[in-house]
Amino acid sequence: MWARDEEETFKVKERHVETEKTEESRINSIMERLELITQQINLISNYLMNISQKVSKSIDASVAYQRDLDDLERRIDFLRSRLEEIESIPEVELKRKVGKRAG
Repeated sequence: MWARDEEETFKVKERHVETEKTEESRINSIMERLELITQQINLISNYLMNISQKVSKSIDASVAYQRDLDDLERRIDFLRSRLEEIESIPEVELKRKVGKRAG
């Protein structure tokens, strides 16, 4: 067919270069999306951490408020018991304790 002088030469196909460029642009696009997702995750993480801190502070305040309520309840119970003691005393004993005429 061909003589040695007429060897067929093959050109490098440009499709390979285009394919590399296309893959590179796809990789860049994926990297940009990944960066955006990472930023969004960091934003959500900071938001949740902020909420967690606020909830923690609220729980601490609630515990302190509950202690105050418990203390107030103890005082009320003490006053009730004192009133019951005073009401159960006959008039004569009440006069001695209070110093006035009861009734």
